[in-house]
Amino acid sequence: MAHKHDHKCGCDHHHKVSIEDQQMSQVDFVQDMDSGSKALAEALRLSFMILKLIMIVLVILFFASGVFTVEKNEKALVLRFGKVLSDGTGTKLLEPGLHWAFPYPIDEIVKIPVSGTQKLALESFWYFDPSEGKGRVPETLNPIQDSYCLTRNDSIEGLKNNDYNIVHCNWQLNYTIEDDPYAFFKNINVRQVKPGELYSDVISESVKPLLQCVCDNTIITTLVKYSIDEATITAKSKIASEVTRAVQKRLDELNTGITVKDMQILVMTWPRQVNEAFQASIKASQTRKKIETDAWGYYEKTLNEAAGQYAEDIYAALMDPATPKDQMDMLWSKLAGEGRGKIADARAYKTTMVENARANADYLMRLLPQYQARPELVVQKLYQDTLEEVLDNVDEKIIVQPSTDGKTREFRVMINRDPKIKNEKKTNEETNQ
Repeated sequence: MAHKHDHKCGCDHHHKVSIEDQQMSQVDFVQDMDSGSKALAEALRLSFMILKLIMIVLVILFFASGVFTVEKNEKALVLRFGKVLSDGTGTKLLEPGLHWAFPYPIDEIVKIPVSGTQKLALESFWYFDPSEGKGRVPETLNPIQDSYCLTRNDSIEGLKNNDYNIVHCNWQLNYTIEDDPYAFFKNINVRQVKPGELYSDVISESVKPLLQCVCDNTIITTLVKYSIDEATITAKSKIASEVTRAVQKRLDELNTGITVKDMQILVMTWPRQVNEAFQASIKASQTRKKIETDAWGYYEKTLNEAAGQYAEDIYAALMDPATPKDQMDMLWSKLAGEGRGKIADARAYKTTMVENARANADYLMRLLPQYQARPELVVQKLYQDTLEEVLDNVDEKIIVQPSTDGKTREFRVMINRDPKIKNEKKTNEETNQ
């Protein structure tokens, strides 16, 4: 019995030790678990803090990337999901300065250049010249290669049909979009800007077909109103102004927002094949105009000198065949200035000539009986009187006696006039006066 009791005690003691060991192991495990959890929790907390910081930085960078600058020569539009954004006042255009918008793809910034003149060369009506003018001029114009424009038909005497003329011309369009950039953006199709491209370059490329079409149509319809001489010589500035107004009117009708500064004619010329003929025609035309101008100038000068303030009335009366005679007499009586003076001179000249003729007639009638009695003596007397009258008005006289021995006599005369003779004559005239 004692043996059993001892064995039982030993078993109980052993079991008790095992439980205590187990409890100690659990305590150690719990302690180990608490340390790991704390370390993990700390690691997670640090990770979340770093992630939060990164997210804050990313958000800041995201919003900061929406800051943009509009330059002095630009205005900008903000597109939010493709729709133009405006503020409470309805303003759609952003002025030069610093602005902010949501970054792409929420908002898209479109900057439109509004200052500085854009230029477009118009060469639709120029001839084909692969040699750049160095080769031989073709004998005929080739409509397939050579472009041209027609001027007004001119009526030519002897021809039943009117004649159109061909001109070659180069133009340049100068324009801006500063007045209404929004209308330009709204109504002009500009292709998407690719990376590395400038919107201003894309604008020029996209708007060129429209401007080319409008300008070409306007040039054609305008030049046909003018003659070849007006187009190439006398009315270039007028044509350029008319084309400028017409192009602007058409662009306004299309609401393009484009403002035309001017249309410049760089070259306007006739076909090369008829250059010599046109040069001769121009020279003849200039000569004709000069003669006409001189004739009209002489006409106006003469009429004003003759008629004074009544020049226009007299001219109108002369040109009207129905003018009554009494009216013409009344106008002629009002002649003034040179006209009246010339009439007075003419009347005085008439009186003088009549009196001289009458005096000569009386003299000859008195001389007739003497001439009939002694004709040679009368003729010699007339000759001497005439010679004395002629010599009386001569400054210097040289008298050479005829040779008595029949030999030829030689004499020399200095042609330098003696100034004393002239002075003496002037003094005598002043004394007589």
